[in-house]
Amino acid sequence: MATTPDYYEVLGIPRNAKRTDVTRAYNRWAADFKKEATPPDPRREALLKEAYEVLVDDDRRDAYDAELARSSSPGRKGKAPVAAIAGVVLLAVAGGAAFFMLRSPSPAGPKARTTESLQMAMSGSVSHLVSYDISGKSTPAGLAFVIEDKVMVGNCQGLAPGALLVVNVGKRTVPARVTMADDALGLCKILTDGYVGEPLSVNSTPPAVGANVFSAVIDAKGELGIRETKVTKVVDEGKGKAIQAAITPQPGGNGAPLLDAQGKVVAVATMQADGSTLHRVIPSGWLAENRPQLAVPKPYQDSGAPAAAPGATAEQGPTNVLGQKPANWEEMGPDEREQWERGQAEIRRRTNVIGNAVGGKK
Repeated sequence: MATTPDYYEVLGIPRNAKRTDVTRAYNRWAADFKKEATPPDPRREALLKEAYEVLVDDDRRDAYDAELARSSSPGRKGKAPVAAIAGVVLLAVAGGAAFFMLRSPSPAGPKARTTESLQMAMSGSVSHLVSYDISGKSTPAGLAFVIEDKVMVGNCQGLAPGALLVVNVGKRTVPARVTMADDALGLCKILTDGYVGEPLSVNSTPPAVGANVFSAVIDAKGELGIRETKVTKVVDEGKGKAIQAAITPQPGGNGAPLLDAQGKVVAVATMQADGSTLHRVIPSGWLAENRPQLAVPKPYQDSGAPAAAPGATAEQGPTNVLGQKPANWEEMGPDEREQWERGQAEIRRRTNVIGNAVGGKK
């Protein structure tokens, strides 16, 4: 008889996973199969789809859970002899007390995820960052990972709040900007203009020494992978704790998350002044501080005063005085500032045209 497949293991989720967790896990796998570097595997894709369709439907999931429980129970079919049954009963009575005394009454801890599912979690949340300066020059800015919709965490080495970034998601690029930089921790929060991946959970409790952790590995093509290693030490470092592990620093790897066996972020790779990498534990409550807000852009507005007649000298509002920045300059986004600069250029052009016309009449 065929063995009932473990759909939870297929998707890499626990058996008490919510429907949203099922959908997120399936979407991560589906996204991975769309990458050019992923070899075709029709059987695997079909199994993933089958697992998703069963677990996302409450009725089918209940029936599947019951079948899975029955298939994991030994001796589910056939009639055993009476003597054998009696022997089993006697053994159960004799060993029952010892069994319940020896076993721990506390529930089992969270199940460790497979390396394959951790790989999917990493690739479905982590992306490369590129920063741009005022001249348009681009510079790689390491990695960042999603913690909630349109919000990421990275290292942002040398980047200040307001810095313009681009998140490379496969073949797509999504504009983003730094909203908060914590110099003491070497971490920053990034707000993106669109969907960039599924969020990772964060565990602010450092893992024990000897625990397995998984770090990001970047291959020659820039693709992300994972490598298993062990925690060698947990140290106090400035504002918080840091994890030491046998991890070789990689160029462009700053900002990569360090995952525990359950797929939660336990630390972030931060680049130090001497070029070394320090894996910072995200302090409890840090993510809730200065949470980026999706605000409605404030478009550039002029003073509202009527346009002055050619050659007239009308008093101008604070935002259209040539060379004088508006009062809300610090609140304006990059697009708004660019619009203001274009307005200044237009004022200069019109001033020159008027000046030339008046000079010609003299």
